[in-house]
Amino acid sequence: MIKSVSVKNIALIDSLDFELGGNLNILSGETGAGKSLIIDALNFVLGERADRSLIRYGTDHAVVEALFEDYLTPQVERYMEEVGIDPEEVLIIRRKMSSDGKNECRINGRPSTLSVLKGLTELLVDIHGQHEHQSLVKPANHEGMLDGMGGASLASVKANVKALHAKYRVLIAEYSALGNESERERRLDVLSFQLKEIEDAGIAEGEEEELLEKRKRIRNTEKIISALSAARGLLEGYDGRSLGGDLKSASASLAGISSYDGRIDSVCDRLDAAKTEIEDISETLGDMMREVDFDAKGADALEERLELVRNIQRKYGGSYAAVKEFYENAAREAELLSGASERTAELEREIASVGKELSREAEKLGDMRRVQAEDFERAMTKELSDLGMGGTTFKVDILSDYAPENVGETGGDKVEFLISPNVGEPLKPLAKIISGGEMSRFMLALKNIVAGIDGIGTMVFDEIDTGISGHISAVVAEKMCNISRTRQVIAITHMPSLAAMADSHFLIAKSVKEGKTLTSLNLLEDDTDEVARLIGGNDYSSHAVPHAKEMKKWASDYKHSLAAARASAPTTH
Repeated sequence: MIKSVSVKNIALIDSLDFELGGNLNILSGETGAGKSLIIDALNFVLGERADRSLIRYGTDHAVVEALFEDYLTPQVERYMEEVGIDPEEVLIIRRKMSSDGKNECRINGRPSTLSVLKGLTELLVDIHGQHEHQSLVKPANHEGMLDGMGGASLASVKANVKALHAKYRVLIAEYSALGNESERERRLDVLSFQLKEIEDAGIAEGEEEELLEKRKRIRNTEKIISALSAARGLLEGYDGRSLGGDLKSASASLAGISSYDGRIDSVCDRLDAAKTEIEDISETLGDMMREVDFDAKGADALEERLELVRNIQRKYGGSYAAVKEFYENAAREAELLSGASERTAELEREIASVGKELSREAEKLGDMRRVQAEDFERAMTKELSDLGMGGTTFKVDILSDYAPENVGETGGDKVEFLISPNVGEPLKPLAKIISGGEMSRFMLALKNIVAGIDGIGTMVFDEIDTGISGHISAVVAEKMCNISRTRQVIAITHMPSLAAMADSHFLIAKSVKEGKTLTSLNLLEDDTDEVARLIGGNDYSSHAVPHAKEMKKWASDYKHSLAAARASAPTTH
């Protein structure tokens, strides 16, 4: 449950800190006092979408922090383990939004993504606003609501259906990819041609670069040969002289004086080595001249080879690596298609087997849903009768098709809630028959049924008592009180009977201080006057206060009766 909330710079709220009780928390106040801001602040910290207009005027950021106690249900513990959050004795979630659009989310002081935060808070708090019925009237949501009441056994079968459906779709996809025999033959012909074309080309890694380098040399043959020839001429010599010969003569001249200076021998050795190196360089230059001349003669062949290499690479991916990958994939596909007849027959057997199992599990899931639907119909009929809709017929309509090709990941059922608010009228979808006041009562009935099922510790109701008055308002108050005995309830209301039932009653007020409009929230020690105001309006009569006291006594007696009933209930082990 939510133990405390801290709000800073949310719209008309400057700074607000409040603690909530564990049972029924009522928030009331005059119209325009800012009751919706409390819900906005809760929605914000729980991870709902928000824009910068929520930030209080004149400030650059808004911050809301909520502290949870006794929050670790099995579902919450599982989720926290999945996302890598270590459970602690208390849970603190904090969200900050800056005027530059930046969002900051923290869970127990550690940064978190908004999606992780929202995934966690959805297991902790259920907020029902005035317009939530829009999701209730959509048939697409009815199956999930029904399944949520089915417990672990239904969830297990549903998980089996999902796994089998995934396996079935994989097999179908593979079978479709193989195609029929004529399609396979056509595909094999294409693959065979492509593989042979690549094999015949026989291109090698780096070949294009090598060919381009050769072509560059060929296109500059004249310059290259001229430079090589000139260099070699200088080394070989002109007019009968050569650099090598001069080095040899120099060495011979020095040899005659070697007996007079011991260093001369080493100089002669160096001259001999230089002569050898010069001769080797000259030979290398000659070889290079012959190679260039040879390349030039094969210029046409080189251009043809380069065009072939480029064409293959362009056709099959744009590079040698892409061609290689294409070849390997094509070879695997060709091998698969070559043995496709056997694989097709095998797939047909697997599809039939998995499809049969999928149909069986989907039908099992459907049977469980029908049993659950009967229990749900009985419970809803009773709840609606208590809420003044005794003539209402509620029906969970389930249309089924368990052919494997028509079963989805949630089964083969189409679930829709139907209702007839009056005796003798036909059943119709919720959206077509139910009024605003009836929808509020329908939602309250639904919440009362699921109160002990979904494990969510806090429920928030934002003025869902709209359109409810008279005797039914007292019944609604009792229902809300019932829910609050097993979980924390936070309710914004205009209904005096519900306000009288409060375990903790907060008054929301608006005031002007130093030229600024501020919203405040105060816990009432005695809420008799506020209940009287709700009974009689701002100028409530002298009869309103006694009526409020009577209403408070009625609420107190009802809560005591609930406590006595719980105390006398047999203990189960």
